[in-house]
Amino acid sequence: MDAPSAGVFWNEIKKLADPKPAPVSVSADSLKDVFETRLKPAEVLPTQFDSIQHDINKILCTLLPEETEDSTPEGFFSRKWDAKDMGRLKDHLRKHSLDSSSGEDQTTYAELLEIPNEDLAHLCNQCTALGDAPTIWLIYRLIALESCFLKALTILIHWRIFDWAEARRLIPPGQNGFRPGYRTNNNPFILRCLKEWARAHGYTLYVACVDFTNAFPSTDQPTLWLKLFRMGMGGKIFD
Repeated sequence: MDAPSAGVFWNEIKKLADPKPAPVSVSADSLKDVFETRLKPAEVLPTQFDSIQHDINKILCTLLPEETEDSTPEGFFSRKWDAKDMGRLKDHLRKHSLDSSSGEDQTTYAELLEIPNEDLAHLCNQCTALGDAPTIWLIYRLIALESCFLKALTILIHWRIFDWAEARRLIPPGQNGFRPGYRTNNNPFILRCLKEWARAHGYTLYVACVDFTNAFPSTDQPTLWLKLFRMGMGGKIFD
């Protein structure tokens, strides 16, 4: 049997060997209730929030221009990707993501690696120039695998934003996760040093451990876009 990838092959084998659909253990209504709570902003802001400023931010965000200018001398948000960028991307995928499953478009990272760097760079540049991507990349479900091409493009965008933030020293020293050269165990090490220093000098050390529930989905997007724009982001990638 010829198949474009191992994932497609085993999906076909499963259909032939066990065609019976698996029973649904969770109802759609219960999923809806959970996801609405986790992903939708609160209808009523907590009293600790500045509701007036929140409303102002929403208005100001709608006034952001549809097309912005990249004011960075390095061209972080407008510079086209080239073959060198694609080579870096492919090295990253070989090291971290080669075994990832395909998305709705059934394309794999292995197939992406076969595309010449110049052609792949042209595809990514077209996506940013048009502000869009092939529809098959953008199919979302409650629980789904994203397109490998879309994830590869987001990696490239992430690198540009990260390089800009590092160059402008916008990332605080305490941010150790998802940062090259840093480790998440840096912070526990610092905490232990503080504890031992306080004990040795007879001081009381107060530590607050804050657990942010649903921190990512509850981020106010209009405020986030407005802050990024004011910090200097602009250009095709930002748009």
